[in-house]
Amino acid sequence: MQRICPDGEPVPEPAPPRGAAGAVDAAAGYDNVLLGHLWGWADRYHTGELDDGPGNGRPPVLRAESASRSLLVPSDPTKASGIMSAIPRKARHQWFRSFKSSQALTQSVFAALDCFGRLDLLEGVIAECGRPAFLEDARSASLVLEHEVRSLGEPRRTSVDVLLDAHSRRVAVECKLTERKFGVCSRPQLRPGAPSYAEQHCDGKYHVQRGRSERCALTEIGVRYWTYLPHLFDWAADGDLWPCPFSEVYQLARNALAATVSERGFDPDSGHVLVVYDARNPEFAADGVAGRQYESAISACRIPGLIRRLSWQRLVNAFTCAPELAYLLAGLEGKYGIRPE
Repeated sequence: MQRICPDGEPVPEPAPPRGAAGAVDAAAGYDNVLLGHLWGWADRYHTGELDDGPGNGRPPVLRAESASRSLLVPSDPTKASGIMSAIPRKARHQWFRSFKSSQALTQSVFAALDCFGRLDLLEGVIAECGRPAFLEDARSASLVLEHEVRSLGEPRRTSVDVLLDAHSRRVAVECKLTERKFGVCSRPQLRPGAPSYAEQHCDGKYHVQRGRSERCALTEIGVRYWTYLPHLFDWAADGDLWPCPFSEVYQLARNALAATVSERGFDPDSGHVLVVYDARNPEFAADGVAGRQYESAISACRIPGLIRRLSWQRLVNAFTCAPELAYLLAGLEGKYGIRPE
């Protein structure tokens, strides 16, 4: 079945990437294909709305006043407004205006499900491990984009891309598009001259250092990660660990904490992390950087199913039975090249 874009025309074929030198490896090939879709979509729908940055090898970037146009929205103005307001402007990422923004993609998809009252479409979606990707009963769940975690004592709170909360179960959804890796701990990356260098620099090992009394620089300033991490992963908090196993899977482990630690307390069986990623992105394959990080976190998990994966392609397959989301399926295919699996 040929999908139709919002302007009534068929989904366009991707335009050739501007100034691309050609696919020299898997990552470059993926980037080139995606850039072709993004520029084709920009040329079709966003003439006069882009910034003046160079086009060679760069994704389209909207001007500041057109930032909301980065979202895929329906023609219904009430539904469109609901989707656009799902994330406050102040919570937008720095590169939200870029067509490669995974935040804009996330908002386009999950805010639409919420605004159309179709969270039920998430029921029955199966993660790669064979377990439910989301919730067995998602209809009663609340959905929040850019949920701030308030239970870990962080000076800069963990922000969860999407949090589904059904009171007895929580799912922390981490959404990726072109990212090459999951976030790592920043303390080993601190450089002399940074305001927190003297107090918080870490050599990448979990041991007492630089005159601190705690093995983790974050524990030293009151962050409670290591209060809960040993209950979720095979990492003992009361002994030295070289290198620190938390450092390289930092973002995944923080999402696991967000799913299991809440104002209601800590319950290691109360939630799980779901990573949603682009199946075409080679870094999420087994030999990619993100793929290796994922497997490292999985191998250390003490709770089966604590961290799960699902591709955008498999997720949007669940939307094909919802005619009200036809605009979204067309937009995902036309703009990003994401098609139902």
